[in-house]
Amino acid sequence: MRSEIHKGRIDWALAGAVLGLVTIGTISILSAASPLPNASSIVQRHVMALLVGVLAFSFGAGFNYQIFQDQSKTLYALTLAMMVAVLIVGVNIRGHKAWIRLPYFTFQPSELARICTVLVLANYLDRNSTRIESPNAVLGAFGVMLPVIALIILEPDFSSTAAFFPVLIAMLFCAGASLAHLAIVVGFGGTAAVSLLLWTLLAVRPGLAGGSRILGFFYAVSRSSMKLALIVAGVFVLAYLLYRLFIMLRMQMPLGVFMAGAIVVSAGFVSASAVNRRIKDYQRNRFLAFLAPETDPQEAAYNVNQALVAIGSGGVVGKGVFAGTQSRLGFLPERHTDFIYSVIGEEMGFVGTGLVLGLYLIMLWRIFAAGRIARDRYGYLVCVGIASTFGFYAFVNIGMNLGLVPVAGIPLPLISYGGSSLVVSLWALGVVLNIYSKRYAFF
Repeated sequence: MRSEIHKGRIDWALAGAVLGLVTIGTISILSAASPLPNASSIVQRHVMALLVGVLAFSFGAGFNYQIFQDQSKTLYALTLAMMVAVLIVGVNIRGHKAWIRLPYFTFQPSELARICTVLVLANYLDRNSTRIESPNAVLGAFGVMLPVIALIILEPDFSSTAAFFPVLIAMLFCAGASLAHLAIVVGFGGTAAVSLLLWTLLAVRPGLAGGSRILGFFYAVSRSSMKLALIVAGVFVLAYLLYRLFIMLRMQMPLGVFMAGAIVVSAGFVSASAVNRRIKDYQRNRFLAFLAPETDPQEAAYNVNQALVAIGSGGVVGKGVFAGTQSRLGFLPERHTDFIYSVIGEEMGFVGTGLVLGLYLIMLWRIFAAGRIARDRYGYLVCVGIASTFGFYAFVNIGMNLGLVPVAGIPLPLISYGGSSLVVSLWALGVVLNIYSKRYAFF
């Protein structure tokens, strides 16, 4: 047993990184929103969200995190009820029925649901630690997330569901799940993502489908349930033929392995087809901007192009706060929300963007450190889930600003404008701080 180096109840490195990110975000929001006609409203709402967020952070830090494990079933029921409620009484904003309007603000339940799901999943994995290497445990973990994902898709909000799969994989891996079983989850998500991207590319470049019978049939699958059924049947036939080939080569492999693979691939195709039929035109254009930006530079790829111009024009030290031309002259859309990282790049330059990345790395490092010295397995898994969520959101948002990933309506945690995201993020970080403060004095 060796003495714990950090004897205080507060992880000041984590608190400092959070404070730094919130400060940079607030300054950037003030700058990006100042030319807008509703700037005063944006600033007022951000300040109110910041005050509520501080209270949420204090609540998370002072409230014993283990209560979430004890009341896991109640928390899960409330999460599902909240997601059902938004479909019934929610308001429609930009094609998404994802907000509940309250007297002084609107609230996005999916932001809270992603953290609550982490808390519930951590409990499930902790309770099933002795059989975590069994396929049933992995399927059960997927089953915990599936209802929440399905309800979010019904809004429809596909961006918010994207973070669930990497978080699930990270938590399963850290819980000790078999790599073979993790490959099943990765295979499902990969099949769905690749199919959706390929269908989008074929939609804008029909010549590719016309020049190949295989691609032509694959593209038709996205529009025909009959052809989808045929390709699913074909997947199972191919799996069986591979099984027979292994037998002929005297390679011992159970038939169930091939059938499980067929089920995973088929589920990926079916899920991608369902998403493809519900996806909005502007959401499809986000994929288009990534796959073929030259096809429509004034529409689908406009945001990304302007973001790259803004970041590139900032140089090393930037043009100065409140002095960015791309943002202040209106060339950069969604500058105080999805593309606020570009505002930081233009006004604070490489120094500002590097500082943001450094603060995120410190924050993620301290979250994992809190999990490593947590007093129980549940606290460890909660930290893994929260760190994975923040890491994925930051990676996707920064990546789309740099044109490295498709544009998704995912905020930059603690920096982008959005009251629900800010309050929930601060609450989650407060929970991490509570896990840190409840650690054992020795380990």
